[in-house]
Amino acid sequence: MALPSLWGLYNLRSSPFFQATLRADSQATPLRLFVGRQRERQLLLTTIGSSASSRQAVAGRPGIGKTTLVQTVKADAQAEGYWSSDEIIPISAEGASEQLLGQLLSGVYDSVLANCPTAAGPEVEAAQQLVRGIRLRGGGLTVSAFGLGVGGSQSESVATPPEALLLDGPRVLRDLMGYAIGQGARGVVLHLNNLENLSEADATRAADLLRGIRDQALLQEGLHLIVVGTRSVFSNPLVLEPLGLADVEQLLANRYGSLQLDPARPCRSPVERAVVQRLYELFRGDLRGMLKALEDGITALLGLTSAGADVAPVGLEDLLLSLRQRNQVELQEQLGDTAWERLLAWAQVDAATAQTQAELVELWQVKQPSVSQTLQQLIEAGAVEALPRRGREAIQYLMTGISRLAF
Repeated sequence: MALPSLWGLYNLRSSPFFQATLRADSQATPLRLFVGRQRERQLLLTTIGSSASSRQAVAGRPGIGKTTLVQTVKADAQAEGYWSSDEIIPISAEGASEQLLGQLLSGVYDSVLANCPTAAGPEVEAAQQLVRGIRLRGGGLTVSAFGLGVGGSQSESVATPPEALLLDGPRVLRDLMGYAIGQGARGVVLHLNNLENLSEADATRAADLLRGIRDQALLQEGLHLIVVGTRSVFSNPLVLEPLGLADVEQLLANRYGSLQLDPARPCRSPVERAVVQRLYELFRGDLRGMLKALEDGITALLGLTSAGADVAPVGLEDLLLSLRQRNQVELQEQLGDTAWERLLAWAQVDAATAQTQAELVELWQVKQPSVSQTLQQLIEAGAVEALPRRGREAIQYLMTGISRLAF
């Protein structure tokens, strides 16, 4: 017998607080749930539509909605005659430029087959031969012989010799782009991601990799790249500000409506409005973190509720108490005594103020290498985030909503 869903108590099929990226090809997380960002969408689209090729960057804090924005822009561009796919190409500081060139070729090939399943001809066959051999280790892009096997599981190391990519890759990419445009595409839009947690040194390395294939690939006519991350590898990135509270409330209302279990019964919010307002303040733009907090807290509280019971929306005090206890335990276990004590000292001074490494050296009374190591540990645990760097200013670090909830 199937277990009853506790979300059904609110006339919902499942949790409305999912954190998955919205996608055009998904019924569970469709792009029609996207809210806001009209100015940013238009800026990105205008650049694509007004140039033969383009390279744009979207920066901003983790969880603020960068990836979903670009997925939406790709769908907008697709409606205007550009070719793309729902897949995201990961960049890292590892590997070499020829591997990134292979990823771009794979992305273009995947876009061609997504928009023209019957694609054939010497240009497509040459691309298929190179793409077939590309296997990226460690959760990267994996493209099958027919361009449909994109996934995130670990695969074999690169089978195509680097020399083949360096010698043949640019020509094959150029010919494949020519094929796409000959078939009616206005261009191809690719989404490059995975700069979210790179250190400053790694972000610099990733930028060097991109520059290494600039002439062979990035300037290819018809190719439009949007690179996403907290740190930008291009100058003058579009830095996203947090969604407004009204947009966040509309986003949740859209999700409630989309997940309505019984159309004859009204949708019910699982939380009081004060809960959304308070978490919005605590997470300050980290929408992904806010949604996870809502899901974790409400799931814990609903777990104490009998199926079939008449429940009211969860109130602020109950939710904050549940999350405070949960976050304290989880963070202490993840961080260990030293990092936890340093985070606590930071919170006791001011949990809402950003700090530089120099300021933390003074606060914690330790040397800079120890501060850097602790910050990396705090970032990996989701307790602290590095804010996007502006100009030559020192990088600032901010306690996340998870940490502020714990205190």
